[in-house]
Amino acid sequence: MDNRRKNTGNPPRRKKAPVKKKESQIQYTPAKPFNRNRFLLRLATAAAVVLALFAGMSIFFKVDSTKILVAGAEKYTAWDVAEASGVRNGDSLLGLSKAKIGAKICKKLPYVDSVRVGIKLPDTVHIEIKERSVAYAASDTMSNWWLLNAEGRIIDKADAAAVKSHTQILGVKLQGAMVGEQAVASEAAPTTPTDAPALPVVAGKVLLENALRLIGALEKNGVMGNVDSVDVSDLSRLTLVYEDRFQINLGDNTKMDYKIASVKAVIKKLGDYDQGYLDASFTTHPAEVLFDNSSDTKN
Repeated sequence: MDNRRKNTGNPPRRKKAPVKKKESQIQYTPAKPFNRNRFLLRLATAAAVVLALFAGMSIFFKVDSTKILVAGAEKYTAWDVAEASGVRNGDSLLGLSKAKIGAKICKKLPYVDSVRVGIKLPDTVHIEIKERSVAYAASDTMSNWWLLNAEGRIIDKADAAAVKSHTQILGVKLQGAMVGEQAVASEAAPTTPTDAPALPVVAGKVLLENALRLIGALEKNGVMGNVDSVDVSDLSRLTLVYEDRFQINLGDNTKMDYKIASVKAVIKKLGDYDQGYLDASFTTHPAEVLFDNSSDTKN
């Protein structure tokens, strides 16, 4: 027998060599301890670079006084606003404080209510102001008249012509009035006519608070320009004179917004030439405004 293998045409199979496992290539290194001095040095270097860049930019970006642009000014000129801002020609544009500019303008120009400041590289400053609405006049203990807004801030001293064109606040006197400051009421009781019953003494602060609350209700209802005067000398009988045609009794200070709105609705229904007395105290007839055209005044 021939023990030799028959040639089948296929090469003999070789045994596979065992696969060697690859060793991990990841190497672990211990964390370096925190070096505080190195960290501070890097931080200081970064800060120095930022300051150097800022200083370099400040050299180029400076205010051109001819490019201080003002918007919203009516009572004041653009020059007034620019001068009050404290911004000067050659100031670093990047070093300007918008908050400080606004505060300076509001302090020096009492009619200014709010300020918005913007900058535009390389040399322009934009200042936009909103002026206060001044609609009221009140006198002090020396019989001087002052203009103030609905928040009680004194805006200006008033002459006789200005007093006539503003709603007069009666029954309370101002003390130590100063332009730009909040109004302060005198604690001296207002003079009561000899033929009128004596009124209870009320603190001037309370009278002024009621006056501001009343004119706030007028503004809320859009009738502030139609009222000639408000009188708070008697807090149980607050009164208005409307367009020199109607004397209005509002009673006490409750439901003030509703009372003013009701009075406005009644006047709108009346004729252009009607005049007389309106009772909106809601004491005799709750929630009903009574109209009496027999006289334009009533005690």
